[in-house]
Amino acid sequence: MKAAIIDRLFDRAHIDHDAVLISEMTVANWSRRADVVLANGSLWAFEVKSELDSLSRLPGQLDAFTTHFEKVCVVCAPRFEVGARALLPEGVGLWVAEDDGSLRERIRPRQMKLSKAAAVSLMKATELRSLLSCNGFIGLSDLPRARLVELALKLPSNDLASAARDAVKRRHRPRHDAFVQNREHLGTMASMWMLRREERRVPPQIAEAVPERASPLDGPDIPASHPLLVQAPGGPVLKRLMA
Repeated sequence: MKAAIIDRLFDRAHIDHDAVLISEMTVANWSRRADVVLANGSLWAFEVKSELDSLSRLPGQLDAFTTHFEKVCVVCAPRFEVGARALLPEGVGLWVAEDDGSLRERIRPRQMKLSKAAAVSLMKATELRSLLSCNGFIGLSDLPRARLVELALKLPSNDLASAARDAVKRRHRPRHDAFVQNREHLGTMASMWMLRREERRVPPQIAEAVPERASPLDGPDIPASHPLLVQAPGGPVLKRLMA
């Protein structure tokens, strides 16, 4: 369903040279994670509810997403359509999966305004320092994040929302660009792994073929009572005696 969302966004020309796709983006102090996010002229979050999911967490998720994103859309399996409709706050969109795997829009999401606090929460301390410096603030290098936030909240709402979008795009653009390039050759589904959050990403079929790293003690059995045996982060090793 995440791949279907991305295909629809490409088909409807929502993704241009300035747009960035993000998978599993966390917000609200890492307490919530949006399945797919599109950062273009707005921050657009998609929450997926597949056949294997439930709607029990949806109200809390939508509460966080409508605070931290400018557009929010629930994408669900057909059996959840009625239940999801009943839980949608005003302005949240709804897409429903069709039998052929495509998605049909039932409710169009509405653009919402990003609050100052939400915009600031989407930026790292280094990004806040850069924003404040560009706006004439000085003496920022040693300030803690709390003080940077306090200063940033003095800026206009539109400036903060724009800065938050730009920060999110810059942070995730390398991953997005690699995904788009790979998608052109292998398609969306085969390229989804490239949007994962890990810094070093390996396709599942390659990862399964990589042999497990041998333990430092593979070979002759070392008794657990050995006086030089210590537990290291990578497993048990024999302590080296210094001359």
